[in-house]
Amino acid sequence: MCEAVVFLEEGDEVREVLKDVARIVTIDGVVTCTNIVGERVELKNVRFKEANFLSHGIVFVRD
Repeated sequence: MCEAVVFLEEGDEVREVLKDVARIVTIDGVVTCTNIVGERVELKNVRFKEANFLSHGIVFVRD
């Protein structure tokens, strides 16, 4: 499986946002993450920071 875990970094804190993410779409500045069972999380005012394909982690940052 290729699912990822999405994290959000804010200041000194990094928190897990959603597990088993299979799709990430950006429309009009809103990042929508959807996992394999259809759960969705929208992230606003974020920017992409890192994708680590070895650990299956994707990090977004909110400044």
